[in-house]
Amino acid sequence: MKQVSFQEPAQPDRVGTFTIARALPNRAVNAVGPFLLLDHLPRREIAAGALPEPDGSFSHPHAGIVTFTYVMEGAMTHFDSLGNNSTVTAGGVQWMNAGNGIIHDEMLATPVRRDGGVLHSFQFWINLPAPNKIEPAQYMPVSSPDLPVVMLAGGRGEVKVLLGGYDGQSSPIPTYAGEFIWHVRIEPLATVDIALRAGLPVAGFLPTHGAVVGDAKIDAHTLIGLDARGGTLEITNPAVEPLDLLLFGGEAITDPIAMRGPFVMNRDGELTEAFREYRAGKFGQITYPADHAAHKS
Repeated sequence: MKQVSFQEPAQPDRVGTFTIARALPNRAVNAVGPFLLLDHLPRREIAAGALPEPDGSFSHPHAGIVTFTYVMEGAMTHFDSLGNNSTVTAGGVQWMNAGNGIIHDEMLATPVRRDGGVLHSFQFWINLPAPNKIEPAQYMPVSSPDLPVVMLAGGRGEVKVLLGGYDGQSSPIPTYAGEFIWHVRIEPLATVDIALRAGLPVAGFLPTHGAVVGDAKIDAHTLIGLDARGGTLEITNPAVEPLDLLLFGGEAITDPIAMRGPFVMNRDGELTEAFREYRAGKFGQITYPADHAAHKS
């Protein structure tokens, strides 16, 4: 059986007008395989009209990484300098390979901002192998019905495959280092086993309430790392409501890392060049619809 090798509570931070919980990096680890960052926006009730109309000031660049957003509840809208515009609703994801440079803008979807509602989401940053850092950027949204769900033994839980694969079922999104993200949901007072490969760096995050993972009792809002042995991970939900657990991991990318702000390259000179190209306008610009309040990029 796999066991917990460390546990570390997420730390509060600010992103725009939102208070988020930064689970990765933390005091225990800087990365988990190719995963460099995990931000959790805890479930938040949003009153109608409480948030201002976006003005484009949150648009920002990326290069050299994948950003992966999972909308657990609510809806978020995306614009980017490739001309993509989509709204991801509850249970859906959006994958953006920043490649050699892109500008994007993620915001609360207009219906939620106008009428009120709930938002609960996660964002991962995933490192890219060196050859993929110089490729053109790409974007792919995937709605919830297009993500496979694997039922666990006895109907005690399920694995929603957001990225990568599980038990023969795969997400439609490309991967580069065997990376995966699974949303494991466990029924009240149930115990499930999750199969994991030996030697693969794997971590988990509990966004809502605590659980027993292996032999360890884990509190909510905690990132856990798992040991390197293969086999199964036993997870028990001690509560009378369903448990949510995000499991993620993948092969470590051994290229050197040079990271500054939203750019992750391999050398300092590449970072300098990325900033130079961004400032020169080579990442393009976002064109918002005429009826959208945002007009800057």
